[in-house]
Amino acid sequence: MYKIFKYSLIVVLATVTLSSCGKYNKVLNKGTGLERYNMANSLYKEGDYDKAIRLYELVMPQYASKPQAEVITFRLADSNYNIKDYLTAVYYYEKFIRSYPKSTEIESGQYRIAESYFQLSPKYSVTQTDTQKALEAFQNFIDNNPDSKKIAEANKRVDELNLKLEKKAFEIAKQYFKIGNYKSAIVAFDNVILDYLGTSYKEEAMFYKFKSAYELGINSVVHKKEDRIKDALKAYTRYKKAFPASEYLKEADGLYEKLIKEKQPKQQQNS
Repeated sequence: MYKIFKYSLIVVLATVTLSSCGKYNKVLNKGTGLERYNMANSLYKEGDYDKAIRLYELVMPQYASKPQAEVITFRLADSNYNIKDYLTAVYYYEKFIRSYPKSTEIESGQYRIAESYFQLSPKYSVTQTDTQKALEAFQNFIDNNPDSKKIAEANKRVDELNLKLEKKAFEIAKQYFKIGNYKSAIVAFDNVILDYLGTSYKEEAMFYKFKSAYELGINSVVHKKEDRIKDALKAYTRYKKAFPASEYLKEADGLYEKLIKEKQPKQQQNS
């Protein structure tokens, strides 16, 4: 009995599905603008975004100068967002905001532009164009919607994106150090410290800046060595003052002692 019931249910569901598909294809291919618009709205509300998109795109030119165009533009953006086609979503959200600046959906559109770029933002090790766009979009949202319920969430996203940029900047600096390009490493570590105030990489950045300055000083040609050793000692002093309990301090102290020994003969010559 159970098997018969189960089989009957499958048949009914299959029939309903085929009927639904048949109706959709009929409206898609031969329906009037109104039929397509109404079905697109129904499919959108049901969460069948792919089919809704096809119908909305078909009727958009027909309703371009009519009130329905506002709904169509926003739901095209929303549907593409929900199927994770974020670039197309951004295109339609931006078009919606330009076309309907007084709409009650502006806040939602601005947030989802930012969120779309956030989703497109790649891992830290590759080009961060979309990360920058996401930061700009979230800042735009925060500036334009200071009382929004999504402000806390937007600020959290900003922190996540900044952390990604910080990590990329730090890893670039560290790569300069690893390949022995100490002058570039010093500049890059300085940029991490200055561009990202309060960065969690500050301790490491200051240590590696000192270590880069140490290598540059120790390995310098004679006429540049004295000044570079002085610069390295200054970097050590700043680092130790900022992080007196640093986990890298033992290594830094050892390098400092070598710098002092390297400097002493020159001082004796000048005395």
